[in-house]
Amino acid sequence: MTVLVGIPPETVDRVWPLIEERIEEACAASRGKEAAFDIRRSARHGEKQIWIAWDEAAKDALAVVVTEIAVYPRKTVCHIQICIGERRERWQQHVSVIEAWAKAKGCRGMSLVARPGWSRVLKPFGYELTHHLVEKDFHDA
Repeated sequence: MTVLVGIPPETVDRVWPLIEERIEEACAASRGKEAAFDIRRSARHGEKQIWIAWDEAAKDALAVVVTEIAVYPRKTVCHIQICIGERRERWQQHVSVIEAWAKAKGCRGMSLVARPGWSRVLKPFGYELTHHLVEKDFHDA
């Protein structure tokens, strides 16, 4: 059985060895916006939240999700910043755990920036593709 576990800020350091490699991999794909250290620091301070899809039988982390609450003038949303793991079909349905937590925190929606395939994965859960993010780095800056 797989469960999604929210990691309280005070226990981030205890679970970090289980997730650090995946967080580093995700940050490497973020075009230099953040490093794993930055995620760890923000999670310790409660600015970001870490979620682990935990395989109880194998005693192993299948996936890591990092969220943050984004407060806009007219709406607060829970933004999924990172979602990385393996055997997605065993834990993807647990997005409902994050949604329930977000609602309890006063969020009125969810958002994420992800590879195009995620829009197909999340469609059965009520998500719809609304934007594509296109980026450019200035290499001379």
